[in-house]
Amino acid sequence: MTTTLKATLFTVGNLFGEGETHYEIPIYQRNYAWGVEQIEQLIDDVWVAAQEDADDYFLGNLIVARKPAEPKTNVVTFEVVDGQQRLTTLFMLLTYLKADPRARLTYQSRRNATHALTRLTTSGDDEGAGIHAGFKVIRSRMEKFKTSEERDVFRTFLVDNVKLVRAILPVQTDLNRYFEIMNTRGQQLEQVDIVKARLMSYLRSETGKADDDRACLAWVWDACAEMDAYIQMALTPGDTKVRDKIFGPTWDRLKIARFHDLLPKRPQTPSRHGASRSTGVSMREALRLYATTPEKPAEDESENRRFESPITFPSLLLHALKVLQGTDDEDDVDGHLDDSKLIKLFESEFKPLPEAQRSDRAKRFVEVLLRCKFVLDNYILKREFTATNANDGAWSLKRLTRGESVPQRGGPTKVNARFPNAFSPGTGEWEETAVDDATREVLLLQSMLRVTYTSPRTMHWITRILREPILGLTQHEAARSILRVLRTHARQKVHQAFFMDAEPTGFNIERIAFTYLDYLLAAGDAAPEHSADPSFVFVYRNSVEHFFPQHANRDDDGWDLVTPDDGELNMFGNLALVSVSTNSKFSNNLPPYKANKTEIVKQSTKLQIMAGSVNNGTPWDKIAIRQHDQAMVELLRDDLRKAGHDI
Repeated sequence: MTTTLKATLFTVGNLFGEGETHYEIPIYQRNYAWGVEQIEQLIDDVWVAAQEDADDYFLGNLIVARKPAEPKTNVVTFEVVDGQQRLTTLFMLLTYLKADPRARLTYQSRRNATHALTRLTTSGDDEGAGIHAGFKVIRSRMEKFKTSEERDVFRTFLVDNVKLVRAILPVQTDLNRYFEIMNTRGQQLEQVDIVKARLMSYLRSETGKADDDRACLAWVWDACAEMDAYIQMALTPGDTKVRDKIFGPTWDRLKIARFHDLLPKRPQTPSRHGASRSTGVSMREALRLYATTPEKPAEDESENRRFESPITFPSLLLHALKVLQGTDDEDDVDGHLDDSKLIKLFESEFKPLPEAQRSDRAKRFVEVLLRCKFVLDNYILKREFTATNANDGAWSLKRLTRGESVPQRGGPTKVNARFPNAFSPGTGEWEETAVDDATREVLLLQSMLRVTYTSPRTMHWITRILREPILGLTQHEAARSILRVLRTHARQKVHQAFFMDAEPTGFNIERIAFTYLDYLLAAGDAAPEHSADPSFVFVYRNSVEHFFPQHANRDDDGWDLVTPDDGELNMFGNLALVSVSTNSKFSNNLPPYKANKTEIVKQSTKLQIMAGSVNNGTPWDKIAIRQHDQAMVELLRDDLRKAGHDI
């Protein structure tokens, strides 16, 4: 079987501009599953490129298989093998922007999903629900463009400058075999592979053992790349003795992180690369060494399935690069966390250095990367999937410690890992131990930031934690340090978003103003009259909800208490942040109806106050909106004043 592809570069406009082209999502593909994070990142990536006046922006590959032509028709049908999530999102974007996608897009044997694509502005069920939810995310994000001119610039750039490669598989391709080839390690180099190979090529050794240095770099790099596994397990799979030396007898301290100290601890496997090269290797040779490095088996697959990291490995590399650079006082620059520029960002760090210094800098980066992965795994939140929260997972903030020893029949004793709360003082608690106050406090703040900044390039709060010197602190001291740095970061963002200029209204209010206020209220830090809510949990929300609707149903009593011409309608006091699906359920109903939707109201502590006011008999009119607005804005002001902001 040949796997030669017929590949053609298309703009998005041309890809969907062929009226006789039909893209079909086969039944073996999963339903449309992109959510807020993926959709907003795609839109943000395109918008950043458009603002930079880039000639083009490459979005990736679309792999298709051409189906036999139907008799007496000129329609060409392509079965989408890889890239359907991106393709469907682009189709919906063009539809929203009225860019007239002429090519058809359907889902094989899924009538609801296909129907949803033809009626994107209505609600949907079953297979079409994901598509409708995705379209609402698009609409919500596009409404954040401040002017129609900005939206036109985005539309033009998307249609004319965003490009994909459409690769057509040869006729008679065995798709099962193709998937196997596509997923084989080393078949397709990514940016992280290039960066790793370049760092390997920089390494020099005065002792003539540069291969040992490269093996050490690869050992740490590959372990850190296992993003859903704790670094204690990934770095020392099956070797508890080495784990004890690097992470201490309880496995929850990073005792060894210096490159020259790690060298003798790495797995001693026979060299596959021939004689050592004390003068380094070329980029081509480094790529060959990388491609022939054997994969390390995971020690505990159940652990990997249980926890999900908040970021990807390319993002971790960029956070570690920022920590290496030590630019503590610079403004947050989203481009510094843009993984599409991974190679460029590493080149700008290493290329200006004299050749002799690159080796030391590469080793220093490995040390920083290991420290960052340890802090990320043990002190930054994850999604945890267990029997009780298997679908979406739950916020989790747990560190890994040594557990009990379990004798194995006919083999060595196995030592299990335990996952106590990140900031609890002990290590021996069981899984069902209640979350301690310190962990709860940090988890609430981190989850607030996680749902606020969903794009990886905006997660500067993670860098702030990774920069903190917390590894030598007690659990209590580490929690205080993280809380301090994150509160400072959040307050800066609120100040910039809400108090730098005239108070924003409506869709111009940034997400951080809503989520940070919800955090203050839930944590009990707002005011004496607002007690803490220990049951509050942040969920992903990106839709601004008007408690008194923008277009009230005129058949309902009280529809005219606030009109579209009233300034109160778009005031902060009449708004709350809810999920996209919730916004559609609330629709144009009046506040008394919304106030009784408990499952929706609990998404926001601010919304709970608004609903409580209505349920206590207060009409939600212009006076009530202004009073609530004044009270909530003053809570934000008071909190910022405590931190020394002059507002």
